[in-house]
Amino acid sequence: MNSNKNINIKPKKKNKFLNTVIFLVISGIIGAIIGFVLAPYLKGFMDTYSKNDNLFMKFLKVYGLFLIFFVGYIVHIILHEAGHLIFGLMTGYSFISFRIFSFTIVKEDGKIKYKKFNIPGTAGQCLMMPPDLEDGKYPFVIYNFGGVIMNLIVSIIGILIVVLVKELIFPFNTILILFSLAGLLIVLTNGIPMKLGGVPNDAYNVLSMIRDEEAKRGFYIQLRVNGLQSLGTRIKDMPIETFKLKEGSDLCNPLNTAIVLMEYNWHLDNMDLDSAKQCIDSFIPYLDKVVPLFKNEINCERMFLELVGDCDKKFIDDLYDKNLKKYIRAAKFMLGKKRLLMAYEGFYNEDKNQALKHYEDIRKLAEEYPIKGDADMELMISNWIKERL
Repeated sequence: MNSNKNINIKPKKKNKFLNTVIFLVISGIIGAIIGFVLAPYLKGFMDTYSKNDNLFMKFLKVYGLFLIFFVGYIVHIILHEAGHLIFGLMTGYSFISFRIFSFTIVKEDGKIKYKKFNIPGTAGQCLMMPPDLEDGKYPFVIYNFGGVIMNLIVSIIGILIVVLVKELIFPFNTILILFSLAGLLIVLTNGIPMKLGGVPNDAYNVLSMIRDEEAKRGFYIQLRVNGLQSLGTRIKDMPIETFKLKEGSDLCNPLNTAIVLMEYNWHLDNMDLDSAKQCIDSFIPYLDKVVPLFKNEINCERMFLELVGDCDKKFIDDLYDKNLKKYIRAAKFMLGKKRLLMAYEGFYNEDKNQALKHYEDIRKLAEEYPIKGDADMELMISNWIKERL
């Protein structure tokens, strides 16, 4: 990598204990308020629950509450992503894709299509093309908080119905209470800045962008590049300057990390493996501070470059540990991981047949891949690997 090669970064240490305390205090306050408001209704429910001996109540006693809460949580995940979509459209963004777990809806050639895709550690994602910059600015707060706002509105409505509609009887009042609590849990876990499973939440991203102009630029570039790639543009056809961070930028900030990984993909798409290695190796001093999701991505690409290069088996074994294997298994819909496994079987295990099986998986997956520009790059690299087998 060029401008980032000699960056000397000393990220501020995160006070994890303090963040945990703040989260628990805020959660406790909100929980106390909710408990105070709902106490009479919960008491009434428990009285009914403990005295009723019919079959439904026996089932409910064991599974019902957890099932209702779980279903409510899933519904609120959908509402959360819908919130990003609605508030994004309101502020000038355009629709690219909408994903819940691996079920993905994309806009392709003017038509809405269903595909499968997932990112380990995320339950859903709404990708949108941001509006053009105006004086270097774009709306990012409402778009990021759109999901939290939607969950909060729906949860408050549910609580108000329980409180105000006196005629509402069991089990409808219980369903609404648990549904609203599930929504408030999502509000807390996305509205308070934190990393969940190593993935920054919405509030964390907003706070990062408020504090760091380069991170704000990075978020915009991510949305723009993902949008263009989804429409079929190859990353190699974009200006390399797009992915250059300013001197001294914090590589450990997830929004900046993503931009450098895009620069890596630019070199990879141009088959400039030396520059790609220089780029990915710039992360090595900061790997312990990079969020786990990106750390796994970085190590996957370091492993890939070694496989197609010197193929030092000790180096590969050190990288290919239990955590990385688990991550690769979870990322079964991501073409880059299939490409990595193809190289591993072909060059590490010297098993051409197994490598070609992964190649066929790549070809099939690429046909329905939601990010067309990325699929074209992965097919090109996979064909190059096939020629070398």
